[in-house]
Amino acid sequence: MSETPDANDDFIARYTTLMLAVWNDAETERRLVADPRAEALTAGLPVQPNAAVVLDRSQPDGVFSRETLVADWTADPGRHVLHVPAAPMIDLDELDERQLDLIAAGSSDTNVVIVLCVVA
Repeated sequence: MSETPDANDDFIARYTTLMLAVWNDAETERRLVADPRAEALTAGLPVQPNAAVVLDRSQPDGVFSRETLVADWTADPGRHVLHVPAAPMIDLDELDERQLDLIAAGSSDTNVVIVLCVVA
């Protein structure tokens, strides 16, 4: 993954779309837990060849920063850490149909990402 702002924006959009899909859909969560690498690839995350994707379901004390998500994903080319807390960090009931449709479609609309995930 490139360290350019545009590449990071795309990465964060895909990452947060995956997080929200997991929190909103039991089948997506099941697939992620069963095979994090395959689900990360399906979500369009840049998985390095032969790299492991390590799923972290722990609940953070606060929100993840963009920098933390990017750093944990890229720190070791042979190991990507994917943070998807077990419990949603937002109330999915607060989302309107348009926002849920954008999530389901995998939108990379930055405004939706900011509103939905509060990635600082």
